[in-house]
Amino acid sequence: MMKVIEKMKRYRGRIALILLALAAIAWFGYEHRENISREAIQTYGKALPAGWFIAAFFVLPLVGFPISILLVLAGIRFGMAGGMGLAAAGILFHHFAAFHLTHGSFRHRVRQWLDDAGHAIPPIKAKNRIWFTALFAAIHGPPYVAKLYLLALTDLPLRIYLWVGAPVYIAFCPIAIGAGSAVMHMDPTWIYVVVGAGTAVMLAGHWLKKRYGAREDGGGISD
Repeated sequence: MMKVIEKMKRYRGRIALILLALAAIAWFGYEHRENISREAIQTYGKALPAGWFIAAFFVLPLVGFPISILLVLAGIRFGMAGGMGLAAAGILFHHFAAFHLTHGSFRHRVRQWLDDAGHAIPPIKAKNRIWFTALFAAIHGPPYVAKLYLLALTDLPLRIYLWVGAPVYIAFCPIAIGAGSAVMHMDPTWIYVVVGAGTAVMLAGHWLKKRYGAREDGGGISD
């Protein structure tokens, strides 16, 4: 119990923001309860221009827009199968683009800025590259865009960065896309599945961080 209280105190700012966001959503839903319906949501989803939305999905996450919002909208607009197809293509593109962006003049400027600030991006041993990439992508923490560029700034080769990191992100996409698809179809079964899957992913991420966090902090990734 004391550990829970200590964690709540440590993250009280985040908890307060989450509670405020939930309160705002609840208030908005109550005030507009007569206007929110299955038909209204379906109309909104179908009204999203497919071409513009696909272009936005490919570009916006690279400049910091939350990908989770786009994943939910993809589920609303294209359904589960179409949304997953878009997510897979988009995330592969994000990794390919981020890798090449961070291996040009941008890479030198960022590394120089980190050196001036007294920080450095540690090298990753060849034998640790696959597990570290998968773990870094899987653990919940920094925003998608930060994780995307930070990992690209390391000495990982493209084949590992792309073909290990991207599939891990894609594996988590069904939760958000399924939420959007469930909203469109108003199927309680899908909603339960999405909530259960989201809970399982959060618990798995917490376990991974607890299991391998010490290994990462203990200098196991660098020579």
